[in-house]
Amino acid sequence: MKDLIAVYEAGDEDGRLAKSRNWVEWERTCEVLRRWLPGPPGRILDVGGASGRYASWLTGLGYTMHVLDPVPRHVAQARARGLDASEGDARDLGFPDGWADAVLLLGPLYHLPEASDRTRALAEAARICAPGGVVIAAAMSRWAKPAEFAAHRNLADLDVQRHLLRLLDHGHDPDGDAFDQTSYNHDPDQLRSELVDAGFIDIDVVGVEGPLGSFARQDPELNQVALSAARASEHLVPHLSLHLLARGGVG
Repeated sequence: MKDLIAVYEAGDEDGRLAKSRNWVEWERTCEVLRRWLPGPPGRILDVGGASGRYASWLTGLGYTMHVLDPVPRHVAQARARGLDASEGDARDLGFPDGWADAVLLLGPLYHLPEASDRTRALAEAARICAPGGVVIAAAMSRWAKPAEFAAHRNLADLDVQRHLLRLLDHGHDPDGDAFDQTSYNHDPDQLRSELVDAGFIDIDVVGVEGPLGSFARQDPELNQVALSAARASEHLVPHLSLHLLARGGVG
């Protein structure tokens, strides 16, 4: 956990989603959240909610939000937005059973390389979500990596090729950079299976940025066509999206 905190303390997660290169990710995530979340009002726990950009937007829609994040800098930024926020770990949430009407895991699963830790995080989310509620989790897709590296035009680099093959084979590269060492990349079917094993019902998995997302990140003039492609292909080729979103109902 210390390594993960160091990565985000040194970065600018607060500004990331405000950049035009990440516009498709923001737009698609917001539209899927509006589709899957129960209508407001309702209480939502945003686990791994970082600086609270999504929580702030959802507050504007009428939800009561609490942001939980392991990074002190993120918690301070969320509080500066006027949000309730506290430090915490997705694997041990510390909230009562049935406390929330919905739980967001828009980051924890791709920072838990060990399957047992992801299992704990999903179980905790299910525990504190009231019956009839929903848990929405984000993941990174390993199969989007070839397009991502091709868009960066660095696939000719042998080190990049080795890194790519590790991600495709294992979803994780312990010899990568600081972010890679703390991250995990799913297969969409694997993500669905993890939700099934956690006891969720009415499960759905969609791609977020679609097959053109990596290229739009390099050329924001492609944002609109990438958004249209993402909407059209969300169930057809979710594995080609940089990010996945999964929905699981709580019975």
